[in-house]
Amino acid sequence: MNMLGSKINYIAEFSDRELEIEFFNQYIQKAMKYIRPIMLCLGIFNMLFVIPDYFFIGNLSAFIRAAAGRAILFMLALALYLGIKRTDNYRRFAVWITLGEIAVVILFFYVLNCYENPDYLIQAFGVMIILMVFCMVPNRWIYSMVMAVIASAGFLILSKLLIEGIEAREFWAGAVYIWIVIILSAILSFRSNYIERIWYINNKELTKLSITDPLSGVFNRVKFNEELKKWMEYAKRYSTDFSVAIIDFDDFKKINDNYGHLAGDRVIVEFVSLVNKNIRKSDIFARWGGEEFILLLPNTNIKQAVELAERIRRNIEKHEFYIAGKLTCSIGVAQMSPGDDETTLLKKVDNVLYAAKKAGKNKVISF
Repeated sequence: MNMLGSKINYIAEFSDRELEIEFFNQYIQKAMKYIRPIMLCLGIFNMLFVIPDYFFIGNLSAFIRAAAGRAILFMLALALYLGIKRTDNYRRFAVWITLGEIAVVILFFYVLNCYENPDYLIQAFGVMIILMVFCMVPNRWIYSMVMAVIASAGFLILSKLLIEGIEAREFWAGAVYIWIVIILSAILSFRSNYIERIWYINNKELTKLSITDPLSGVFNRVKFNEELKKWMEYAKRYSTDFSVAIIDFDDFKKINDNYGHLAGDRVIVEFVSLVNKNIRKSDIFARWGGEEFILLLPNTNIKQAVELAERIRRNIEKHEFYIAGKLTCSIGVAQMSPGDDETTLLKKVDNVLYAAKKAGKNKVISF
């Protein structure tokens, strides 16, 4: 379906759990702008129904109970309005929303029980609104659907028990309308969830393409410049070590001349794989240009950076590359000084790389 090979399953979620959590967290952050106002508006809208309750509930005691139920629901909506703002966890958010939906259903049934003889179709209309709201509020699709089925089935059962004199055709008409709303809402919400995930994965791919080198798969120069600025600012702010290493193949032009550019491309791909096995997840690996690559090493002093560079150099020297056979590289390493900016740091590391080449190649030289 897409370049990442991710699939959307029958409950409108990514099959890859980590990707689903990543998506949902980002989706909720964007949706938070309208989720919270919806919660508050629904709470207020619910309280306004106290007015018709006053006229349709003949018993004062029953009216007070109904008003208390609506007040509890309003307080719950207010709690969600305030609490969701502080929620940035996928599972916690889904649980909060689902618990809120359960409370809405329970309190709706509670208020329904306060009416002496409620109008079945009017109450059915209220259930339909609740079902549509469930599908509007971001949640796991399966949770929303389960709650919709429980709410509708519970209402139909209670209607049979509490409401007297419902004609069969009226009862089944209301039931059919409710289930039509459930089916349509399920289809529309599934489609919405599916499309949101398609957009997300496509945007993820576009972002990846914009910051990576198409041949090697490591970061490109644009992303490198962005990361260099970020990590230099971080190192200065928190007084941490920060080093940079430039890696350049020795006599790479001979590979292209003797074996062709496809062989040269294969060498670069193998080289990247070798380097990735030796660096940390926090290290930034990028293609500097041609056969030159650069490593940004956060929280790394010059001694540690040289040790890493030596390990990379030895691994490349020992490796048997496709067609090209044995190859070597030269590496320049420099540590950021307090007065350095991007230009001066890169100039330092470039100078030591040149020194490594001049000293006979296949060497690591540091500043």
